[in-house]
Amino acid sequence: MESIHQFINEQKGYFDKGQYPFLQKQLKRVAKNLPYKDLRILHNIPFTRETIVKLETLYVGGADLVVTSPSFMEVDRELVHQFVQAGGDWVPIEKIRHQSFDITMDCAAELLDKTSPSIGGVEITGTGTNKYKAAEIDYPVISVDQSKIKHLEGVLGTGEAFVRAFLELTQENIKGRKMMVFGYGKVGRGIAHHLKNYTQDITVVEQKQEHIAQAFHAGFKVLSADDQKNVEASASQMFAIVTATGIKNVISDRYNPKAFKAKYLANMGGEDEFGYGFEKKGVMCEKRPINFFVDQPTLMRYLDPVFYAHNLGVDLLRFARLDNGVHPFPSFLAEEIVAEWESIFNEKEYI
Repeated sequence: MESIHQFINEQKGYFDKGQYPFLQKQLKRVAKNLPYKDLRILHNIPFTRETIVKLETLYVGGADLVVTSPSFMEVDRELVHQFVQAGGDWVPIEKIRHQSFDITMDCAAELLDKTSPSIGGVEITGTGTNKYKAAEIDYPVISVDQSKIKHLEGVLGTGEAFVRAFLELTQENIKGRKMMVFGYGKVGRGIAHHLKNYTQDITVVEQKQEHIAQAFHAGFKVLSADDQKNVEASASQMFAIVTATGIKNVISDRYNPKAFKAKYLANMGGEDEFGYGFEKKGVMCEKRPINFFVDQPTLMRYLDPVFYAHNLGVDLLRFARLDNGVHPFPSFLAEEIVAEWESIFNEKEYI
């Protein structure tokens, strides 16, 4: 264990401690009472330096931890090698089959068909939450996504990360360019608002009337996703198009792929939202979320409260008597965490 803690400390050196106050507070708590002792936990979120800082809480809390990473992200092989050399238990996600775990900590529900935890699971994404809801699971799952906390990452953090990654990967000037965003949920809303710093020519495509109204009142051009003719005509005029709906194949199922040719196409969902009508090489980063192809997929200050809540889900599963099925992360806890985060960083979770 000494080697793994040394490795974690090396990764922490990449970040200012002021960027992750919640994980620091959590670490102090678990070091006192070892709440995860004797728990076998399978941890599946994108494996990055930021994630390694998150894992420290579980190790110090006494967990028997197995680590993997979602299929939609290409992991840094050298980082994985260093982790294993330090004593970390790493298993590629495609090799996890019917192993026994007490708790699963999941992303995009990629563990749903691989193992059934004896106590329960914690899911961090909206895509995964929907999949768990649709499945007939015989254990409880806590959804961090169904809380205000996820707005900090999904709206503020992912929006900032998309623009930063797009600029870095394309080396393009996007001032005044025509941009289209499919989906105005947490991720889509954040992307659209951060793009406002560069262009006012932004079109949002949405299905839900509530989100259409929100995008309109925020000052964006808005098209109904059901208006195929106008969506295709508008898409053909765009400089770049980004998907953030959480729906697999949504573009291929609804629209003519020809309207999307010769554009920058970027997928920001855990699913392949462009789908079967588009070759991998025709979409940035082979259809995977583009922020995972830059050095910092999401800035640590936006991840910190979400990681804190994801870890805290283990405590909630152990001590709250939950029925089988999906449960939102408790709102009273989420509101306290968001309010504290806003006071520290002087940012608002809703934009």
